[in-house]
Amino acid sequence: MANNTFPEDWRDQPCFLVSIPRPLVPYAGGLLKLLEMRGFWATEGDYQRGYTAVTELEECLMATCLNVLLEQNDALYRLLNTALLGVAYTTVSEDPLVVTPAIAPHVNLDIHDQDSLMGRMDRLTQLVDNSINGTEVPLYDYSPSVKALLQSVIDAVTALEGDNSDLLAELEVIAGLLA
Repeated sequence: MANNTFPEDWRDQPCFLVSIPRPLVPYAGGLLKLLEMRGFWATEGDYQRGYTAVTELEECLMATCLNVLLEQNDALYRLLNTALLGVAYTTVSEDPLVVTPAIAPHVNLDIHDQDSLMGRMDRLTQLVDNSINGTEVPLYDYSPSVKALLQSVIDAVTALEGDNSDLLAELEVIAGLLA
């Protein structure tokens, strides 16, 4: 059995800031794994205190890497949310990083800016619906619609004297394609 002991008042002792170069963090964490083994400590109490302290230290070492990863994930989310839906974000502070609005726990598909990708698709959909079909939409009000104009041409050609059956057939095919 080992003779390594761990102080009972370890939480009351001063802390030291230790600089560990980033490439060495995994090795330092690996060496800490030795301190998690029951056989390293003299008593069960030493083991429990040592294990608790070491796992808390490992958590601190990992949190730094995870925080960077999570910040990058949030930045990617904000990039996509801005491009797709037009949500505008503002950096309030750099250290610590604070960006508003905060990322919501749920996402709705409201379009915040008509110049975003989804906004542009919405505009195109409204333009086609209004200009071809005459559907009432918030952004466009073209009158008469392409279908209405085509029907007017068909009615005018039908009213003409003479054999216009070929022209009428072609116009009715176009009208059918727009339906």
